[in-house]
Amino acid sequence: MQIARGPVLCLLIGSLGAGGCVNADGAEQPTEPQELRAENEPVSFDPVEEAIGLLSGIQDRRRLVIDEPEEWADFWAELNVNIAPAPDPPFIDFDSHVVLAATMGLRPTGGYVIRIEEVSRTGEDLRVVVVETSPGAGCITTQAFTAPATAVTVARPVGEVEFVDETETEDCL
Repeated sequence: MQIARGPVLCLLIGSLGAGGCVNADGAEQPTEPQELRAENEPVSFDPVEEAIGLLSGIQDRRRLVIDEPEEWADFWAELNVNIAPAPDPPFIDFDSHVVLAATMGLRPTGGYVIRIEEVSRTGEDLRVVVVETSPGAGCITTQAFTAPATAVTVARPVGEVEFVDETETEDCL
């Protein structure tokens, strides 16, 4: 009678911080589940082109995870409050996707831009890098209020979402 001790011993050794377990054939075996080892794995995302712009009706700074059609309809209506008649919201399949949205709020001039630069996943949790760009010295901008906004879709499942804000200044000199 043979007792299979390899996986149990490998897990015990792995939990003590030693790595490099091998199976009976000499092939290396991971000591942790695959999803725990992959940190900040890049995630593809698709821009919601109709939601990217400078003249949104949202006058405050926001970072949103929208995972229901009703929330999307509310966000879309607020985003387009300055447009008459407001366009219908683009279709999002919320069974398989969520929307990640970011707004800068009301700005005194043109030249401000917001974008979602990167999305990465650890397990089901997402890390979303949002970049806000401001006009620098010497930039010629429109002298009108703007309210930049952006949105992207990512595939489910989505656990916790961390928005990481970065800022940059456009150098126009």
